[in-house]
Amino acid sequence: MDAEQQARELKERYGRNRVAASDSAVVPQRLLLPSVDDPSIWRLKCKPGKERDVVYQVIKRIEERAMTREPVQIISAFERGGVMSGYLYVEARTLAQVLSGLDGIQNVYMGSKAMLIPINEMPDLLKVRKTKELEIGMYVRMKRGKYSGDLAQIDDVEVNGAEVTVRIVPRLDYGLNEEINAFENGSIKRKRAGGFGTTAGAVRPAPRLFSETEAKKKHGRFLTMGSGLSGRSWIYMKDEYHDGFLIKKFKTSHLVDENVNPTLEEVTRFARENDIDGAENLDLSALAATIKGSTAAAFLPGDSVEIYEGEQRGVIGKAVSVTGDIVRVAVSEGLLQGQIVETPVKGLRKLFREGDHVKVIGGSKYFDEVGMVVKIRDEQVTILTDSTNIEITVFSKDLRVATDSGGQLGFSKYDLHDLVQLEYVYPSFAIRSTEIILLT
Repeated sequence: MDAEQQARELKERYGRNRVAASDSAVVPQRLLLPSVDDPSIWRLKCKPGKERDVVYQVIKRIEERAMTREPVQIISAFERGGVMSGYLYVEARTLAQVLSGLDGIQNVYMGSKAMLIPINEMPDLLKVRKTKELEIGMYVRMKRGKYSGDLAQIDDVEVNGAEVTVRIVPRLDYGLNEEINAFENGSIKRKRAGGFGTTAGAVRPAPRLFSETEAKKKHGRFLTMGSGLSGRSWIYMKDEYHDGFLIKKFKTSHLVDENVNPTLEEVTRFARENDIDGAENLDLSALAATIKGSTAAAFLPGDSVEIYEGEQRGVIGKAVSVTGDIVRVAVSEGLLQGQIVETPVKGLRKLFREGDHVKVIGGSKYFDEVGMVVKIRDEQVTILTDSTNIEITVFSKDLRVATDSGGQLGFSKYDLHDLVQLEYVYPSFAIRSTEIILLT
């Protein structure tokens, strides 16, 4: 037969299958859910903090036995972290394959009973959750213990990501809460701890940089100089202190890395001591990953803003609306003037100019202060206060254009919006009159 006839027959024979194959690309979501014919998932207990190490060991064993007579029958192994810390999840056809594949791997509690995950819970377990990657220099807050709520800076991150070393301003009492005759067997016996890890009923020590002078007064035998060449490293009560900061390792589950919102006063404590003015010499690049994580709640419609990151960098305008972490901006300058653009909050900052009258709205000890902008440097804005005529520096996200001259103008028995009664006298007629007004 000629070529045309061959092509016609081939089209009739395989054309229908090709159409069916293209249609099969659209698969209903219900058919993508796991069924009884799919591999099962078992949950096993393992040592908390070692979940990722166990997963790496399983992967390595699978690769080593891939071309042998006894390959590992485990399909996948993973961990979820967070509240599921201390558990390992293994996907396989049978429990026997799971136990055989994990036999001999450290940090897995093989004596505990493996739990079969129900089919209807498997989709939620397998959802990919994007986690914030911790980086050196980022700021976090402590969850528990004596330093609960305190700001800390990440100094080092372990390879497995489960533990980090942080710098934190110590809270030490230097022996004020010790019992009499507390020295026993070369160690220090302390009173029973209260809610913050101090003596029951005692006030939590204030955050202060470490002082070797105070430590020597009562604990000279428990104070040694560290190995640092600067001479500012000390070992006190088995903890390491460098440049006055406590250097200690914590599990990531004991840290808060979302909505940290550090205040300028907190961050200034981490400025180097050899800086003349900590507020002016802060390295804002160390704050980038933390401040960019701020929520859109800091922005309101009408705020003057500037996009300083991404493809729209340099665009200036006013915020029109805020939806989730997306801000719609009406561009007021440049080629896009008059247009509405959408931008994520992480690349947006409030825009002020020297001479603007602003008010501190939060995130600072200068809350409710009002003043005039005199200096702007990236995220830092210096204002001259109306009440005290002193310069203060705060983050731009903590400011808003002032609509009044409010502020702390001295002591008064009246507050804003109080109802008061005015009494005044007409001198020529000696008539007293009263009015009720609202203070504004």
